[in-house]
Amino acid sequence: MARPANGELPVIDVGSLWRDAGDGELSRLGEQVARACRSTGFFYIANHGVARELIDAAFAANRRFHALPLVDKLRIKLNRWHRGYQALAGSTLVSSARFAPARHPNQLESFFLRHEVDPADPRYQVQPLQGPNQWPDDADFEDTVRRYDAAMCDAGMRLLKVFSTAIGEAPDFFARRFSPPATCLRLIHYPPAPLHRPDDLYGAHPHTDYGFLTILAQDNVGGLEVRKPDGTWTPVPFVPDTFIVNIGDILARWTNDTFNSTPHRVINASPDRDRYSIGYFFDPNLDTEISTLQHFQDGAAATKYAPVRYGDYFNGRLDANYTDRTGI
Repeated sequence: MARPANGELPVIDVGSLWRDAGDGELSRLGEQVARACRSTGFFYIANHGVARELIDAAFAANRRFHALPLVDKLRIKLNRWHRGYQALAGSTLVSSARFAPARHPNQLESFFLRHEVDPADPRYQVQPLQGPNQWPDDADFEDTVRRYDAAMCDAGMRLLKVFSTAIGEAPDFFARRFSPPATCLRLIHYPPAPLHRPDDLYGAHPHTDYGFLTILAQDNVGGLEVRKPDGTWTPVPFVPDTFIVNIGDILARWTNDTFNSTPHRVINASPDRDRYSIGYFFDPNLDTEISTLQHFQDGAAATKYAPVRYGDYFNGRLDANYTDRTGI
């Protein structure tokens, strides 16, 4: 396990997941992931199986989309199914596991693509989060983003074997609960910082992620920071040919907070550079019940969390924090 230049977060080589890793290799990787999740909850992955050319193309698509005139982007404004374009300063942190509501909206704009839902599915446009995606009038953009989304879903399914062993279960434990997964690809643009920035104005306000797992690609502008156990904040720098992985509140809930859903934030401090990132949020099937696993309970009544259907929990968090969706 190598380390990046700042020595804060581990880099885990997951290349063996694309070479049919056996039980011994999965156990070795699981131990590394468990150590990271019991400390910061953040780590890098190298040899992740997603081609550099595809990542570059996805970043180019990200920049091209956000350079469109606002009127064009608003034609696919974020819908009630949480798919489409969210304008700059369109979200304000209200519901968080650890933070009070924010005073200012997040200084970012986004394009959201979620898992596809077959219109013939009886849940289509009936249940929350089970509606249509929206696309700009750009066939190359759609092709690139769809290919990137598929590659990230494949990576997420492979990583589930490692996380299953990290929590002390069989390699297929999580796969059964992600059949199929609920996913979200988010193309994010942070504009340059204003000349006079209040201390509590953030690209993304301090928060923990709602779900299971986040896989992030970022550019080299910088700005992502993670809160250490002592309460101080440390940068998460760009490391070439890696993704940043962090766990969210649902995996923390499954493990009774043994695995840390760690607070993080984004501050684009540059007055003249735009920052771009691509987040991939990889979550259980919406019908999955999330219950603290027995071996993470220290004794009778030690469980911190009541069982919850993932879709109910997740939609409630979105409704609180994304009030600008059309149709809500």
